[in-house]
Amino acid sequence: MLNFLSSGNQKQIVGIALTPGIGLEAVVLDKNKSAILNYGRKKVEYNFSTREIQDYVQFKTSIVELMDEMKIPPKSPVYLVLPNVYFDFLEIPPMISNPEIKTAILSKAEEFYIFKRDEPVSGWCEIVNTEGGSQKKLAYASFQKSAVDEIKEIISDIGLQLIGIESAYSATLRGLFVAGFISDVVIEEASWTAMLINTNSYTLFQMDGKNLIDYSEVPLAIKSFSMEEAYQAIVSSSSQLLSNFSSTNLYIISQTDEICAEVLKRQLQFDREIIAIDSNKYSKKPLMEVMTATDFNATNSITLAAIGAACIKTDLNLTLNVLQDDPNASMGVYFTTNILGNNVEVTSGFIDKLTILIIALCAIVFGALIGLMYFIDSQAQNSISDLSSQIQSVDAQINAENQTEKKEEIDMNMVIDEVAALNVSTISFYDSIATDIPKNIWLTKYYNKAGNQIAVRGIAESIVDIYEYYKNLRIVSPQSDIKLTELKVVTEDSKTEEEDSVIKDLAIDKNSGRLYSFEISNTQIQFNQKNENEEGPNENDIITRPTGDIEQPSSQMRPTN
Repeated sequence: MLNFLSSGNQKQIVGIALTPGIGLEAVVLDKNKSAILNYGRKKVEYNFSTREIQDYVQFKTSIVELMDEMKIPPKSPVYLVLPNVYFDFLEIPPMISNPEIKTAILSKAEEFYIFKRDEPVSGWCEIVNTEGGSQKKLAYASFQKSAVDEIKEIISDIGLQLIGIESAYSATLRGLFVAGFISDVVIEEASWTAMLINTNSYTLFQMDGKNLIDYSEVPLAIKSFSMEEAYQAIVSSSSQLLSNFSSTNLYIISQTDEICAEVLKRQLQFDREIIAIDSNKYSKKPLMEVMTATDFNATNSITLAAIGAACIKTDLNLTLNVLQDDPNASMGVYFTTNILGNNVEVTSGFIDKLTILIIALCAIVFGALIGLMYFIDSQAQNSISDLSSQIQSVDAQINAENQTEKKEEIDMNMVIDEVAALNVSTISFYDSIATDIPKNIWLTKYYNKAGNQIAVRGIAESIVDIYEYYKNLRIVSPQSDIKLTELKVVTEDSKTEEEDSVIKDLAIDKNSGRLYSFEISNTQIQFNQKNENEEGPNENDIITRPTGDIEQPSSQMRPTN
């Protein structure tokens, strides 16, 4: 899927950079491998006086030859980097609109001599102002509109797509990041300084992490000095400027054969780390691995500007594309994102392919849902058909049985009466436990088996109370043959453990009078006379009084009056 989204979308941006003394370079990056996939170079002259390409015919011919030698396909996106013409900062109110920004930049750029006779066209981006404040700070670069229009027409005639034109200043700083020189300081947000040396000037950029803070350009006709004088001139003029920058690292980038960055590094009085980068005859190896080149001898002097031209979106947010509002350059990269460990550039082509992919996935899901619904409906119809067949079969069996047997009518009232009659004695025996219990009687056990064999055991303070309770049971269940099967006086020697526990639990005052234990039953077997082979009460038939400390009889045991 990533291949589908990336294919065609990235047609590989061709970065083209024109550097005085080096020529016209073309770079195609392999960003996944952090290497230069393809590199080529042609000789093209630049006019420092007019600040534009010396010969546009030579420029066009060189591009055509480079694209042919590097096998760059037609309509490939091209991003062009030119020597700086005008670079500056602008502070504006935060809510100002783009047209107002253009007007403000135009007003300031027209003070430069080049733009007194030629209208400028500018690209800008917002940078972080570490001093804060209510103003928004912009960095911008401007080129002659006539030169930009000429370049656009040439690129269009060749059959390529021009997606941007930018200053070498911002492209060089971006190239430092792409080549891996400043990755650590950007992540650590440390302060650092870059010194870019060209044939007629050098420029210092003060950076704070990935943010451009300040810059100073010093004109210097290096070719008019001897070699030693050129080094001394740079050391002398840069000492004061460098002392004003609080940097941890200094990157010296030389793009002229007159100055070797390694030699200058040894002569500068800078007590922090200096990294020397040569893009000239002094360079011993390319700044990045080069996989394919039209001339490998030229790869040692690849410029950072050319590398930055081939990668226009990085964590170093500094891209000054003067075609940023041009609809014909809309193929440009919006941003770069990481998907499954792969860096993918989000462009209009990427968005188009992503839209197609989403529509295709939705169509597949919708089709799968329709198929699933059809399958479920088919299965349901089969189930309904099977059930209908079974119902018809059962109906046929019922009809057949109705033909041979008469439907028997059942009188439910008669059934209910029969059941009630069979259970009268059982219900009355169960009701006997709730019969009015005299005040001074305590029941200890109750036994009812099969609904017609009952036994009640208890303790009373008088025989009269026992007899009263016996009469009540007879009244409740007159059809029974219950009798008073046991009556004895409870003494200290004769009382059972159960009787002793009841006396203690219910706090019966045995000294106030006699206590009697009794048993009323219609079974020949008493609670204390059960033999191993005889029928009688067992643990599942006997309801025993509640255990525990109680001061009064429970509601089951206590008289109701």
